[in-house]
Amino acid sequence: MTKELLHGDLCPLCRRPLTLRTAVEVRSNTPYPSRTDMVPHCESCADDMTRAQEWADLMHARYDI
Repeated sequence: MTKELLHGDLCPLCRRPLTLRTAVEVRSNTPYPSRTDMVPHCESCADDMTRAQEWADLMHARYDI
């Protein structure tokens, strides 16, 4: 998995750079993934349960995910 920046986008809450994390990994009878879906992720805000819903709502509005 790569954690490179997503086009320099910043987190809408903390303004830190977003990274990518694996959302879905599909294996079609092979020892390696045949498809990997990545979603934007902020390591500090996404794990903060007090702001998780606000963060999720902002990300849905921005990326329609």
